Amino acid sequence: MIKEIISNYHQETTHDPHHRFKSWEHCYRFFTKHHKDLDDKELADQACLQLAFYLASWGMLRGSSFLLFKDYKVHQYFISEVVKNPVFKEQFQMNQCELLEVAVSKDIENLIEDIRNTYQNNISVLQGKEVDINVSDTLVTKIMLGVFGNVPAYDRYFKMGMALFDFNMQLNARSLKELANFHNEHVDEFSACRKLLNSQDIHYTPMKLVDMYFWQIGYMLDNSDQFEEEISRVVQYATQYKSKKLNAPMAEVESNNKRLSEGLGLTDSIRKYIRTILNEEASKGSLFLDLRSGDIHKEMGLRNRIAPVCNAMESLGVYRFQVLHRTASGHSTTNVVRYFLKEEVS
Repeated sequence: MIKEIISNYHQETTHDPHHRFKSWEHCYRFFTKHHKDLDDKELADQACLQLAFYLASWGMLRGSSFLLFKDYKVHQYFISEVVKNPVFKEQFQMNQCELLEVAVSKDIENLIEDIRNTYQNNISVLQGKEVDINVSDTLVTKIMLGVFGNVPAYDRYFKMGMALFDFNMQLNARSLKELANFHNEHVDEFSACRKLLNSQDIHYTPMKLVDMYFWQIGYMLDNSDQFEEEISRVVQYATQYKSKKLNAPMAEVESNNKRLSEGLGLTDSIRKYIRTILNEEASKGSLFLDLRSGDIHKEMGLRNRIAPVCNAMESLGVYRFQVLHRTASGHSTTNVVRYFLKEEVS
């Protein structure tokens, strides 16, 4: 099913050697080859042009987009402040593995934030008027896909495909983890697609394949009269997939052997999940964070496991906490605990 859908997407470029989908290949190939050489002014200028045309052919100069009113050199700030930043150099090497890292790294989060800030800080005038521009998730992710190949593009069709599988459609850690899990669960099929599409001068990354898969599903759903048979099979598969996940003890795919080797029971796994959230928030400088038991239960993909969630929330042994709400039973989806992130327990 995955290979068939991705092939339907890719066949557009085989039938038309100048199809707009090829713009991703041209852009990604350029940055893969030249990202270390952008101190050269001519190459840096070409980088701006490659990115600008790719974004244009992928619909980012339509409507009220601020890019519609700018020339290609507007991307020089991104090239200088982000692409050439040594902090992000590993993003160009992270796409060679067969399996995707499930844990979303701080580098990815920082990269997203830095891309937004670069455009917002350097563009303040449109058509002679001072403005605060909007750097949308769609634009940020299309830039990241075209330059680094490390996230899919969160556009309308892609989100329609995600919605069919009940995946989180917001650009956040949970959404990227769900996509990484989906890829890793089907790594053999995705790897077969990579071998089919890769050539001597272009390498299709795992997240690019994920992008192609869900975008094509969204496209078919939006043109249902043309893809009745294909949609029927995709819907059937998505229904089976969701049912399987509902019956799984954890949303993230972990092997039983690994869990046993780490000595993690369910409550310990929940504690580990909560600690990860708190540590990430603490690293941002936050003073406290409120967590709700029902939210944790849902985000972890648990089913009828609210009791161990509530127990785990009050037995972390990491930060001082205060119970803001607890039902008489002590085990409810409405329990709320506040964790003080500057006050570690000894």
